[in-house]
Amino acid sequence: MVDKINYLDFFPYEQFRQEQEKITQLVELASKEKKITLLVAPNGTGKTVIALCALLPLVVKNDLKILYMCRTHSQNTRIIKELRKISNFLENSGPNSRLNGLSIRGRNEMCLNKTLLSLKLDPKESMAVCFDLRTNNNCSHFTNLLKKRDQTEKVTSLAPELLNQPIDAGDLLNFCSENKLCPYYLSKYLLEEIKVIICNYQWIFNPHIRENFLNFIGKEVENCIVVIDECHNLIDVATELNSDKITPYLLRLCLRDLEMYRSPQEMQSFVRMLMSNLERVKNSQKQTEKGIDPVKLITKVFTKLGKSDLQEFKNLVRDLQEFGISIHREKVDNGEIARDYIGSLAEFFLKWIKVSTLNNYFFSYNLHERKGKISVSLDIIALDPREITVPVLNECYTCVNLSGTANPYVYANLIGIKNSSKAYKGIIADSPFKKEHIKALITEGVDTRRANRNPLMYYKMLTKIEEVIESTPANIGIFCASYKIVDALLQHGIEPIVRKHGKQLFVEESGLSASENALLVDDFKSHAKKPYNGAVLLGVCGGRNSEGEDYPGDTMNSVIIAGFPYHLPSPRVDAKIAYYDEVFNKQGWNFAYLYPAIQRANQASGRPIRKLKDKGCIIFLDNRFKQKYKWISGWIRNEIEFIPDKEGIINKILTSFWQKRE
Repeated sequence: MVDKINYLDFFPYEQFRQEQEKITQLVELASKEKKITLLVAPNGTGKTVIALCALLPLVVKNDLKILYMCRTHSQNTRIIKELRKISNFLENSGPNSRLNGLSIRGRNEMCLNKTLLSLKLDPKESMAVCFDLRTNNNCSHFTNLLKKRDQTEKVTSLAPELLNQPIDAGDLLNFCSENKLCPYYLSKYLLEEIKVIICNYQWIFNPHIRENFLNFIGKEVENCIVVIDECHNLIDVATELNSDKITPYLLRLCLRDLEMYRSPQEMQSFVRMLMSNLERVKNSQKQTEKGIDPVKLITKVFTKLGKSDLQEFKNLVRDLQEFGISIHREKVDNGEIARDYIGSLAEFFLKWIKVSTLNNYFFSYNLHERKGKISVSLDIIALDPREITVPVLNECYTCVNLSGTANPYVYANLIGIKNSSKAYKGIIADSPFKKEHIKALITEGVDTRRANRNPLMYYKMLTKIEEVIESTPANIGIFCASYKIVDALLQHGIEPIVRKHGKQLFVEESGLSASENALLVDDFKSHAKKPYNGAVLLGVCGGRNSEGEDYPGDTMNSVIIAGFPYHLPSPRVDAKIAYYDEVFNKQGWNFAYLYPAIQRANQASGRPIRKLKDKGCIIFLDNRFKQKYKWISGWIRNEIEFIPDKEGIINKILTSFWQKRE
């Protein structure tokens, strides 16, 4: 009976959408054959239910787990909602056919211990402090959980009605708060019994987290199906995971511990030398980023310390690492909360020594400005995501990659599908949206490259933006290439233009906290309804509001991409271009510079059209999009019109479009 089950046994809806069944069959077949699948399909295709229904038969037949990786909490919740529909569908088919699932978050987001939360630590430090609290019996939530767990055979028995169904992390947090249990460890103890685990990319792609995570789920990677939602984000996530940096703040804390625990003087001299060096760079470096020769720098460091060669310096770093471990043990034995700053410093330089001669890393001094203050860091920057992604692709049972905007050729190269041991299946879905629901324009007459950014160009941009505002019934999003363009539009009078048409302007400011931004977006969305006349959200491409947020219905009728969102040229971008030229057959500029920019534009341009009934206008306000239009997502590209630089033409086209509203 189990051998005969297929995707239809898990599909919870009465009928399939356009192409949905065909795509599900293709994903199911490719996954049976252990191929790596990339599905590129717009919102509205139903990618989530396609992936789940195609993969769950494999899970049942081969006793596998699905590791469904998402970027945001809202995406996690969406997967849980889909799983609940499938679970209810199965339950109606038979009493023993229930499906479970769990969305999990990081330690900092799943902790109720006030001591740990008050410290505001990064994930690595949180892990160490959590260990100390548990070791010294200083976390009542964890102690309570252990007592409860020891009284039951299965962890799900703690709350069968709640825990035997797909459960969101937020619901688990509420349950644990009411019962004074540790939500982080309850989620980990549940993992072995869970078939579908929804989590952040880090849980499986971060080598330092993966081993411990796999121990809790009770499976090796080879017995897991990896699903990567919004997979275009994996490229940046993988390189960030493989990068590292040190700052004066870290060094001060290292020196404090070294002095307090009377370390050998040469360890303290090493840290003081680094602090002095970073202070000198902070005061003298003019550019934001400066590339450095890693071998020369490390040679200079060990020579100043009186070491004869790199091996002697490496021995010092290992001694530093051991000293940090001994301090940590002593603090724990004394019942203190310990944070191993010295270990972080040692690991940084051990990595530096290991990769300093490799061409897939870039080394630099970086200056950062925040709230008027300048800070400095010494950085190791990974250039190649494949170092992180390929081991997972090789080891997992199979992998399904989902995106609405990924370029299959670029993505397959950058995450190393061609370097993996598995075959590849690419699927590009047709647009599920009616042609009459999409109006996509590329305008002539605007070029926002730096040499053209003058009052005359901004006046022209505002003239065209006003035509969009005037002809759009409710809300508009304007996502700019950079905060400099945001500021310039504000300086040249966008706010009075917005007010002139009875709408309110909301501005996404750099540095907003997640909660502050959420309030801003909710307020903006609320203006889509009466008694308001709509609103304008002014932000940036690549920001959380242009990628991580949905604006269905009137919450965003029109979106303007103001400028071509290239990253500012920098030494690290130049290094990436040069490296990609070498390893990807002269594709460095396309892969490292053009693709990230067009990806940001593609993400922003899809914000207004999220559901099949949505109507939306997409205006690309930079004539460089005309030269690169073939890189724009297919479902938008097929509808694009090129508009001459003529006053009133945008207003005319959009007014006609919105007059045909259903």
